[in-house]
Amino acid sequence: MVHKGDGFVVYETNGYYEIGFFKEIGGAMGPEVCYPINKELMVKAFESSRGAYEVMIYAETGRWPLSKQDDIDRNYIRNHPETMLSNIEDQRELFDVEEFKALVKKAISSELKPTELDAIGTVDNHLEVLLVDSVGWQEEIETVHLEILQEKINNYIYFLESKQYVERYGDKFDKKVIHITFQYSPSDNGLAFLAAVQKVLQPTDMSLKVELPE
Repeated sequence: MVHKGDGFVVYETNGYYEIGFFKEIGGAMGPEVCYPINKELMVKAFESSRGAYEVMIYAETGRWPLSKQDDIDRNYIRNHPETMLSNIEDQRELFDVEEFKALVKKAISSELKPTELDAIGTVDNHLEVLLVDSVGWQEEIETVHLEILQEKINNYIYFLESKQYVERYGDKFDKKVIHITFQYSPSDNGLAFLAAVQKVLQPTDMSLKVELPE
């Protein structure tokens, strides 16, 4: 059975639906393309021309077309990526995979500042460098979060190994501590990463101190 719409058709065969339409290629009308849809999408396509457009875009790309407000939100996030961390699931829908990952990296970097020391001081004849992690552990951003946290810890280790603190603090300490305080409890992968860092530091004069939220 063929259901004809304005600029598209829906082919129905034993409960299976396909939407077909012609795409313009290089200024000329190309061949008909067909994509599987369900009955609900077929109904939406026949409700309005906007509905048909949205269904055709979704059938072809797997993503719903962006509204004008989405465009405004997307451009704002591009200019202020740090704002996306508070509502990461909704923001993910606005971008393709590569741009989303790049923006997440900018956002987390702006929070963690991987090339900077958060604080340094002496406690009970120990030298402590403080690292504050205020980023959440949502699954969508966990991989990037761990990458940037590792980069920051590596920079802390290099700072201690190269003794960049000596001019100000001297070098007579019982031990040197990288003290990490988390605003949000790390995920299982985050905890495994911290255990791996602790293992790497065991044969050195450095140690890891982890402070979790109550």
